[in-house]
Amino acid sequence: MQENRNYYKKKIVLALFIITVIFGLQTLYTYYSAKISDPLQLLSAVLYGTIKLFLFVSPISAEEKSSIFYEFAKWMAPILTSAFIFTQISNILLHVKNMLLNRTSMHHVLVFENTEMGETLIGNLMKESTPYKISLITKNFLDDRLKNKYEKKGIATYQIDFEHCDENEVRELFSALHIHHAKYIFFCSDNDLENYALYANVIKRIKPRRPITCYANCSSNTVVGYMEELLSEERKGEELLKKIDTVHFNQKDLTVRMLLAEPAVKHSILKSLEGISEDSHTVDSIENSIKPLHVLLFSVNDLTLPLLKQLANDATTSLARNPKISILEENASQRMQELLDLNAPEREGLLRALEIECIDLGHEQRNLQNYLKGLGKEESPSLIFLMQEDVVKSLKALKLMNRYFEQVPKVLRNISNVDLTHVLPKTKEQIKVFGDLSEIMTGEILIREALDNRAKQFNEAYNKASGVAGMGEGTAWNELSYVKKNSSRQSATHADIKEEIIRRVLSGKSEQEISAYLSEKLEEFKKLQEAQRLGGDEGKEEFQHSFRSYLSENPLLDFLSRLEHKRWCNSYYAMNFRYGEKKDENLKTHPCLIEDWGEIIGEKFDICHPEYDLLSVFTLFRKEEEEL
Repeated sequence: MQENRNYYKKKIVLALFIITVIFGLQTLYTYYSAKISDPLQLLSAVLYGTIKLFLFVSPISAEEKSSIFYEFAKWMAPILTSAFIFTQISNILLHVKNMLLNRTSMHHVLVFENTEMGETLIGNLMKESTPYKISLITKNFLDDRLKNKYEKKGIATYQIDFEHCDENEVRELFSALHIHHAKYIFFCSDNDLENYALYANVIKRIKPRRPITCYANCSSNTVVGYMEELLSEERKGEELLKKIDTVHFNQKDLTVRMLLAEPAVKHSILKSLEGISEDSHTVDSIENSIKPLHVLLFSVNDLTLPLLKQLANDATTSLARNPKISILEENASQRMQELLDLNAPEREGLLRALEIECIDLGHEQRNLQNYLKGLGKEESPSLIFLMQEDVVKSLKALKLMNRYFEQVPKVLRNISNVDLTHVLPKTKEQIKVFGDLSEIMTGEILIREALDNRAKQFNEAYNKASGVAGMGEGTAWNELSYVKKNSSRQSATHADIKEEIIRRVLSGKSEQEISAYLSEKLEEFKKLQEAQRLGGDEGKEEFQHSFRSYLSENPLLDFLSRLEHKRWCNSYYAMNFRYGEKKDENLKTHPCLIEDWGEIIGEKFDICHPEYDLLSVFTLFRKEEEEL
């Protein structure tokens, strides 16, 4: 029981305090009730006398006869006081207050482990407009100073080691946390396996009474798979676990997510659509109006692969041309070869989703200058990422790049903890500097509630269409596999590009008119679905014919459906999927990884269901509360 010493020590101290107070109150009441008849005066005397016991002053003189209970209280009270029990009592009362407020809050958040990530997350959540109530649970002992610091901020703190505690302690903790009614649970250990152990200990015991989202810090896909399997198995014995939604994240992916969510970065990607106008009446005219995307990536490092994977999805703007990524470094070809060799499954997928070229700069600075100078107007970069870990090298490259492409947005990595404000050029509004953990551990980047709601909306529309097509009712969001959830989230992330295309083709319409237009087209599509449902096997053939006609009559919807399928292919390539006759998430094969749209709406129609690509378009320009 060595590990439980602090737990039981607190229990003993609290018990002694309660016994002392009870004995003091009882004996003082007996003593004063014989002398004071006024109830209010009697109550005041008893309470005042009890307080005096803890202040080393006996309210009853030594000559007076007293009971053994009073003698116990008279000696125990100053002993407890001398041991700083008042500090403990203050902390306990503060903790009880925080615990009660957290239990009654609809925005109660649990954070497991007091790591740098957990501490940063707590600090950022406290600044959010949402009134989060936070509880911190850690395996390591928190000293009174740190605990008091958290409690004063309204954060209830708990210490428990699941591996060395009994079920009574866990049951008491879960009851105090009101864990079954939490909104979010974060697992913020720096170690994947520790987070798996924490996740397992919670999942095996929790019985959620409301939807709960669990966020687990995890870099290993293998451990992610274990977590998904664990939840799936536990759901077989506990139906309530279907209320659990698990999101896996890691610092690298969050950093990339934050960078691509930057307004300047998003604007640069959307800028490739500037050529689209009201005159773009056909799929080909829309496609031909899109400017190719060209991204310069300076240096190969730990962020390169996550960035390339996300660009494969977020930068898909064209049906025929993949985003071009030029990687610049002294020995870029060798470094990329080594990176792809270490991550062999990613090689084929990334090369299918992106046009990657490696520029070997050698050791001479003028080689970079010659390359930048040689870029013509057609190949001028849309974005520049300076990801070198050595910030001095990045600053040197930035100075040169700013000479040729001053107005192109640039992203500069700075992990030096040095403020670069006074070093950056005058056009620093075009430069995003990143590298601090606090920038990514935020509700906007990590939780992304609005994006998740849009992804769930798409899944709901998918399920309805699946039911109409006679393929069953589909799968509820929380029961989807990690791959399918990620696919829906990636589709939601890409919505800005589709919305911008619609705005440009329908530039004469307001957003309300665009929304009404999409609603009208949705109703037309539903009629096609209804005819399919009522027509049996013949209805399926008729639906395919009608659907092809429907797209040809609506070239904007046709283009967006094709673009969604292209984006879907690129996102699956980035997840290491390849074409296969059978859909298998373990083997990472899928029969719809075909970029020929004619094949998708032709012989592969029954397998790939291109109408699902169209459904993503109908989720655009909708408020969260609207339904399809």
